[in-house]
Order: sequence, then C-alpha cells, then structure tokens
Amino acid sequence: MTGSSGVSERRPSASAAFAAYQAGRAGEAEAIGRAIIARDPRDAGAHYVCGLVAADRGALDRARQAFETAADLAPDKASLRITLGNLALRQGDDEAAEQAYRSALEQAPGSVAAHTNLGAALKRQGRLEEAVGCYRAGLALYRGSAWWGADPASGNAVLDPAQEATFENASRIKLEHDLAQLDYLFEQGRLPPSLAEARENLRRVLSGFGDEDRARRPRPLTETERRLIGPVYNRVIYRPPEEDIAPALNPRLDTGAIERRYHETAPSVVVVDDLLSAPALAALQRFCRESTIWFDCKEHGGYLGAYLHEGFDHPVLIALARELGERLGGIIGRHRLAQMWAFSYGQAGGGTRKHADKAAININLWITPDSACPDPEAAGLVVYDVAAPPDWHFSDYNLDPAPLDRFVAQEGRTPVRVPYRCNRAAIFDSSLIHESGGVHFLSGYENRRINVTLLFGERAENG
Repeated sequence: MTGSSGVSERRPSASAAFAAYQAGRAGEAEAIGRAIIARDPRDAGAHYVCGLVAADRGALDRARQAFETAADLAPDKASLRITLGNLALRQGDDEAAEQAYRSALEQAPGSVAAHTNLGAALKRQGRLEEAVGCYRAGLALYRGSAWWGADPASGNAVLDPAQEATFENASRIKLEHDLAQLDYLFEQGRLPPSLAEARENLRRVLSGFGDEDRARRPRPLTETERRLIGPVYNRVIYRPPEEDIAPALNPRLDTGAIERRYHETAPSVVVVDDLLSAPALAALQRFCRESTIWFDCKEHGGYLGAYLHEGFDHPVLIALARELGERLGGIIGRHRLAQMWAFSYGQAGGGTRKHADKAAININLWITPDSACPDPEAAGLVVYDVAAPPDWHFSDYNLDPAPLDRFVAQEGRTPVRVPYRCNRAAIFDSSLIHESGGVHFLSGYENRRINVTLLFGERAENG
C-alpha cells in the first residue's frame, strides 16, 4: 500500500513489538504481534512476544504454545529454546524443559543459561550428579579464568547481559574477603607464582575503596579497577582436589530419635550435634576455605554467598543430600533437594535478617571450629514459632523484613534459640520465620563463620 506521497507505509515489526513490551506496554506489544501473525504466521519474533505477554498474564498454556511455535519457526535461535524451557520449568514439566535446553545447547554449546537451567531441570528430577555436571559446565564458561575452566579471553561463553554485572560491581567487604583468601592460599602453597601480580592488583584496588564507601554496599568498579582485577575478580581460580568421602553423615546418629523429636516438637525444630562424619567435616571445611566460589555479596549484613549452581558442589555435599533423604526419610520423605548454599561472614556484624525459605524442610549446619566463637549463645540461630502464611509469597517473607517484624511481634511467641556449635545442625520447617544471631568471631580468615543450608521440597503457597 502507498500513501498520497507514493511512499510505502511502514508495517510494524517484531522488534517494535518487543520494544513496546520492554517499555511496559504489554497491550500494544500484543496488538502488534497479533497483527504481524495475521499477515505472516511464520514470524517467529511475533509469536515470541505474544508468548511473553501471555506468560506475564498467567496464561501459561497459551504462552507455551506461542513459544513452541516460535522455536519451531526459528530452530537456529537457542534463546527461543531456553525461553521455552524456562516456561516448562515454571509449569513443572521438567522433562520438556530438559529437552528444550538440550536442543538449545546443540545450537549454542557456549550458552551459560542453557547449561545452568538444564542443571535445574535435572535437579528437580532427582538427578543430582548429572545436574552438577551441567552446573559446572556453565560455571567454567561463566566464571572461568586463566587458572581454571574456560579462559574468558577465548570468547566461547554466551552470557546474558545481566550476567555481566557480577564482574562490574564490588564492595569493600567482598574485596577484603577475596584478598584474605588469596593470602591464605598463597600461605598454604596452593597458588602458582603467576597469580602474585593479580594478588597485588587486588590489594591496590582495595586501597582505593576509601572511607567514603559503604563497606557493605557494592559500587561500580572503575575502568582502571576492572582492568587490574578483571582476570581474577568473581572468577574461579582455585578449587582443592576433590575426594569422595562416605559416609557423609555421622554413622552413629540416632535417626529414629531425630525423626520422633521433629514430629513431636512444636514448632518443628530439632537440633542435631555431630551431623557430619569427621572426614566429611574436614573435607567440607577445607573446600569452603580454599574454593574461590564466594561470588555473591549480601548488602544486608555484608556476608558472602556460594551456591550449588555456581560451584558449591563438593562430593561431600552431594553425598550429604542423598544420605539425608535415605536416613531421615521420616522428615525428608519424598522431597528432593531444592537448593543448597553456604554463607561466609566476617568477624563481626549482623547476621541474616528475619526470613522464611521457599522450601518444605530447612537444614542449617555450622562448620567453623568452636575455638573461633567466643559467644555461642549470641552467634547462633533464632527460629520463631511463627510460619509465613501460605498466601504470602517470596517477596513478602524474604525480601522485605518489615512485614515479618510486624507479624512476629504481633504473634508474640517465644522463639527457639539454638546456640552456635561446629557440626551442629538445626532441622526445621522452612516456613518458620528465622534469623541468625550477631557475628562475634575471632579475627583471621580461618575463623570466618560459615553456615551451610540445604533446602528440600517446595513451600506450599496459595495462588
């Protein structure tokens, strides 16, 4: 069609529909997408945008059909397969998600998202060892260095734009930890001389984080700072040799008594001492001290996090997850491992604030030696006899502490206080609101408080 000027009218494109969607104009995006499909049913981008709008509105079946059509029309676009897999995961169709991610990897073997999300699909099926293999493949691409995994200079990794932020921001607390860890690894003879310059560069950058900076709040690294520490910052540069240790659980545990206490106690909180076997505890302590996998800096509390999908995956941990399900079946039951992480705290400061976890069962374990903790009563765990209501969602009971503080104060019940002890675990209903005590540990890198958390199952929520 031409106008009075004789110039062809511009027809809207899928890129215009996507731009409208990104700008928050979902109705306009859908209208453009539908108009394109009416004109050209084989436009993969238009089907994709319509699927995004449908998914946001909760019309998941319609969204999935749109994503499947888009992926079939553009089989060379791995991103469409990944989106399809993500929606299948959201629907609980783990096998379909697995197939979508495997198809994506055929087109883009360097896709970090495809490797990592495939790991999630396998984990949800109970195939934990296979999941770890996928997580590690993604980790090697995403956080590889010249000393471990894929050197980022190779350009083989396919990252999402959001993933770049992890290399662009830092806090004083994060840099202090990383330097202390490098110093420790050098003292132990774990690192090659080629890393000496990187350590000194890290020291130089840390000296530039002056007193005007808030120690716990990340700020963007300058171009000079990124150039200096980029080869090592938030990358894996060392992992200790792995060893398979069995059993991971202490063979002398009276698991029957543990299960009875859990079900007979209100609230459902049971404390277990000497959870790990001595060899498993020693291996896990070494792994947490030496592995450069502490990538996540928590602004509230200033502690660091390491996660299953980003290297917190020592064989002892995998064995622990399996043995817990086998030996504490009366508690874990049919629940599969949902998530696993560790937090590393400095020598002083606050702990984790009040929250609940999106799971059925929480197992919280401390592994730092007792000699590092002069005040076990203050440094432990507080579990409130108050469960986050089933109509609350993640943002209500995890991201914003104010509603939890009001809710706990309103209920006014006496909490369960668990003093700190190395190799002590607290097993409780994940819906129970809990927080860690203040951190008062001795100085020195080896004395950092480290707690390990394993979550099993899914939290039941309404809506």
